[in-house]
Amino acid sequence: MGDGSGGAAGERPLDGIRVLDFTRVVAGPLATRMMADMGAEVIKIEPVDGDLSRTFPPYVPGDVNPYFSQQNAGKRFCSIDLRAPGAPELVRDLVGRCDAVVENYRPGVMARFGLGPDEMCAAHPELVYCSVTGFGQTGPWAGKRAYAPVGHMESGYIDYAIRETGARPENPPLVVGDIVTAMSAAATINAMLVKAARTGRGGHIDVCMVEAMVYIQEWSALELSGGWDEPNAGLAHECPILVLPDGRVWAIAGNPAAWFDDLLKAMGRPELADEPRFATPAARMANRYELYDEMTQWAAGFADVEDFRRAIEAGTPFSVAEMRSITELAETDWAAHRGLLAETASGFAVPARPALGSGIGTDGHVAARGADNRTVIGGLLGLGNQRLDQLEAAGVLVAA
Repeated sequence: MGDGSGGAAGERPLDGIRVLDFTRVVAGPLATRMMADMGAEVIKIEPVDGDLSRTFPPYVPGDVNPYFSQQNAGKRFCSIDLRAPGAPELVRDLVGRCDAVVENYRPGVMARFGLGPDEMCAAHPELVYCSVTGFGQTGPWAGKRAYAPVGHMESGYIDYAIRETGARPENPPLVVGDIVTAMSAAATINAMLVKAARTGRGGHIDVCMVEAMVYIQEWSALELSGGWDEPNAGLAHECPILVLPDGRVWAIAGNPAAWFDDLLKAMGRPELADEPRFATPAARMANRYELYDEMTQWAAGFADVEDFRRAIEAGTPFSVAEMRSITELAETDWAAHRGLLAETASGFAVPARPALGSGIGTDGHVAARGADNRTVIGGLLGLGNQRLDQLEAAGVLVAA
């Protein structure tokens, strides 16, 4: 595993950009992790108790675990108690040396310390200030607490899944809401940084999980237009997963209900077209699991997934996948070629980057809460050891 950060100084897309990061858990930290991978200097400012995700399992000695490492690799780690006298003033000095501020506290929390977007953007017109919440900074739901499962429920995402599959309501095993919010935040911050460089004016970005979830559901416009009759209700989304008798699990990306004739030719089963249960797209959708059983029996006759792939992809628009764990994927030649993983300073393997090219990737730096207080804050503000000692004694700077 390489560190993924190849490229000479000055070649990475966000080289020279400095971000002050007041985020925790996933949505905010992943957004700023992406910016760090792109070359930004990201200074993570944690409260006295640290980012909650430092406490997530598996429990390991010290202040750094794999989960925290993945969302925060490549940042610099400082800790400031905003409640301590003099702490907000210190942060204001830091903001003046940064291009962007990112926070995902509840609306109004930063403003209580005089560090809200109105104050900071007025003092620094070029500043890009991003607030990440579940329901936005304004409106009747602004104060509602929102974790990813709330965003999944409130955005139509779970409702769509129930209608599409007929399954019992279940939240996805990944925090999809946090992930798409992070990507929305990172993309918008980067766009605003371009605007600030071009015009000298930054501004406040209000990134909302529920809006991000609506934005990424490609059937949103169809539903809002009154769609959802049987012929168009998500046909393109169907992905048969075939569990073979020997335990192998293969999947076909493409809906056999829509591409039925091509499928029958590939299978050599033209007689299935004469059966009433498969006569129309709607009938095939209603009886899709019986169709999957027919496909599973056919697939079981292939020695391996490559033979199956060649047979089905030759005559249909489908593509084929073999189920793997992340560990199994990491052991493939493809993963080695792409440099899929990077190793952090703590020895944890984490995803290396959001994209390949231009030196994008993490340097693997992960450290305990407040570990970089002196080098980063002291260096940026020109504070000597005596002043740093005073800030520590006053409880402004806090280390693990």
